[in-house]
Amino acid sequence: MTVCTKTLRLAKPYNRAVDVAFDAPHTSSDGGLLLLRALDERLGVSDGLGALVPDTRDARKVTHARTEQVRQRVLQIAMGYEDCNDAEHMRHDPMLKLACLGEVNAGDALSSQPSLSRFENSVQARDIAKMLNWSEQSWVDSLPAHTELVILDVDSTDDPTHGHQQLAMFHGYYDQHMYHPLLIIDGLAGQLISAVLRGGDSHAAAGAIGRIRRLVQLVKARFPQARIAVRGDSAFAMPHITAALDRLQLEHAGVDFVFGMARNKVLERLLAPEMAEAKRLCHETGLHVRRFTEFQYAAGTWPYERRIIGKAEYGAKGANPRFLVTSLTDETPQELYDWYCQRGQAENDIKNFKRGLKADRLSCHRFFANFFRLMLHLAAYRLMFELRRDVAPHSEELGKAEFATLRLRILKVAALVEQSARRVVVRLPVSFGFGEVFRRLLLAAGPPEAA
Repeated sequence: MTVCTKTLRLAKPYNRAVDVAFDAPHTSSDGGLLLLRALDERLGVSDGLGALVPDTRDARKVTHARTEQVRQRVLQIAMGYEDCNDAEHMRHDPMLKLACLGEVNAGDALSSQPSLSRFENSVQARDIAKMLNWSEQSWVDSLPAHTELVILDVDSTDDPTHGHQQLAMFHGYYDQHMYHPLLIIDGLAGQLISAVLRGGDSHAAAGAIGRIRRLVQLVKARFPQARIAVRGDSAFAMPHITAALDRLQLEHAGVDFVFGMARNKVLERLLAPEMAEAKRLCHETGLHVRRFTEFQYAAGTWPYERRIIGKAEYGAKGANPRFLVTSLTDETPQELYDWYCQRGQAENDIKNFKRGLKADRLSCHRFFANFFRLMLHLAAYRLMFELRRDVAPHSEELGKAEFATLRLRILKVAALVEQSARRVVVRLPVSFGFGEVFRRLLLAAGPPEAA
C-alpha cells in the first residue's frame, strides 16, 4: 500500500502556517465499525449468511474464510463502501481489520477486489435459495414472543442496469433496462424480510405468492394464533394471489389481505353516487372532500365477489377515485383505507435500502452474483436497522433518521487504533458530538470486561 508522506503547508486563510501530513498509519474514519461488529455478533448476520456460501477452494491455500469475506462486504456496505473496488483501500483500514479479524497488526490485509469478485461469483441458484430461507427464518425468530399481528408489505422496485448483465431486460413502465427486485417488509417495524432479484421484464407480482406462502407458514408455526395481513398495491391484486391467500386462510385462519385496485368503468360507475356528492360538497364549501363506501364486485376472472372499498375524493385538482380489494370484514371503509395508506412507510424503507445502502449497485455480469450482492445489502440493512432501533431510546432524532444520516452522525467518527501484545486500544475524539450515545450503545451491545 502506497502511503503519501509529503507534508503540505497551508498559509491562507489561517492565522498561522498549517502543516498537513499524510503519515498517521493507525487511524481510521470509521470508528463506528465497533458498533456494527457488536451488532453483527449479537444478530449472527455474517455467521448465518457466511455458512451458506459454498467453498470449494483448496483449504491449504485459503487465506480468507467465507464468513470473513461476508463480514467484510456487509460492513463495508453499511459504512458506505458499496463497491468491491472500495476494498483496495479499505482492506488496510485498521478498524475494518479489527472488526473482521479481531486484530489490527495481522500480516495480511483483508480480501482484495479480485478476491471479493471471485467470492461473489461462487454462488449458485441453490445457494441463493438457502440464503432467502435463512433471511426469512431469522426474521421470524426475531419477532417478540407476544406477537399477535404480523403485516407483510409487498412491493417491487426498479434497479437500472448498465452494460450486459444477465437478465437485464427492458421494462416498458419504467422505460429502461433494469432488474426488478421484489421486496417484503415488516409493516409494523420496518424490517426488510426478503429480497428477490428478478429479470427486468418481470411482472411486479412475479414470485410473490411463493415467498408470502412460506412466510405465513413460518409465522403460523411459531405463532399459531397470530393474525397476518398482506398489503400491496394494485399490481398484487392478481386472481392467483388472492386465491392462494384464500387457501392459506382455510389452512391456518387469520390470514387476510388488502390490495389496491386499478380503476375501471364498472368500479367508477359503482362509486359515481359518492363522487357526485363529494363534488357537490367541494363546490359548496371550497374544501377538499373525501367520502368512503364499499360494495361487492367480481372481475371476470374472479371466482366470486369480493369486498371493494371505494374512496370518492374531490378537490382543487378535480376527482381522484381510489379502490381497494380486501378479505377483511370488521373495519369500516375509512379505517381500512387509512390503514392501507400506512404501507407508504414501506416506500421510505425501500429508499433507505436503495439510497442509504446502494442496494441497486448490482453491476456483476452473472445474475446470481448480483442476487448474492442483493443478499449482502439485505444483511447490511439488518445491521443498520438494529442500530437505529438501539439508538432510539437515546436520541429521538436518530431513532427516526435515514440510514445515511445515522451513518454520518454515529458511525463516521475518527479513531486512533493501537495494538500491543496484550490489547487493542481504540481512541475516539473528545469532540465527538454523539460520544455519550456511542458509549451507551457499546455498553448495551454486550457486558463490558474489566480493563
